[in-house]
Amino acid sequence: MNCKDIRFGTYDCAYNIMLPWLTHDPCLPGDPPAPYIAAVDKCLLPEILNLWEIGIKTTGCCCGHGDPGMAYIGVEPEFIPRMKEIGYEVYPNVCRPGDEDSFVPKTYLQYGDANKGFNWWDKPD
Repeated sequence: MNCKDIRFGTYDCAYNIMLPWLTHDPCLPGDPPAPYIAAVDKCLLPEILNLWEIGIKTTGCCCGHGDPGMAYIGVEPEFIPRMKEIGYEVYPNVCRPGDEDSFVPKTYLQYGDANKGFNWWDKPD
């Protein structure tokens, strides 16, 4: 299966990664901070990990599944100036004109094999 064949929202070419910070569940008032697992597309994983390692909290990302024009990295609002400072371009989100919390990935996106080595679509031996 190729990445361009993966439908949006299926997470078939993503890894579930524990965020390196604790977070609150916005749906549960008074919820204490806890670990959270986020889905990160395979091809963006190194870039996302690099951002986390320099202290930038991301809110989501997508490789575009074959369309680089759809690829973005979202960040918490307080990290917008830092993203611009390190050379990221704001992703033009037509659904939220004027918002600047999404950025164009720097990763050269190669939409190839979505294989992670252990895929649900693989047939059992």
